Amino acid sequence: MPIFPPGPPDPNRTPGTPAPLIVASVVQPGVYALTVRPGADAHDVSEAMSRLPVDAFLTAHFGDIDLTMVFRTVPDGTEPETTGGTTPAAPATASGPRL
Repeated sequence: MPIFPPGPPDPNRTPGTPAPLIVASVVQPGVYALTVRPGADAHDVSEAMSRLPVDAFLTAHFGDIDLTMVFRTVPDGTEPETTGGTTPAAPATASGPRL
């Protein structure tokens, strides 16, 4: 059995759920969280990650079903250089402590 479904991608990969497949949030200045839900594909993940500042690095991850990755920028007193995207400021949907 192939791991990839036949045919073009289904735009309604997770029908019946109003929650987005990826939620990006700014936890505090210089700390960003990406929460990835089941059904997100490589395009969704790469699009969300391209909106992080270029100097952000992965510092933590948690979750069993919904994966949350926490990124931080190097605190050097200047504003981080962004990639030109806009990161939504919606709250992350995963449970657990905020960093």
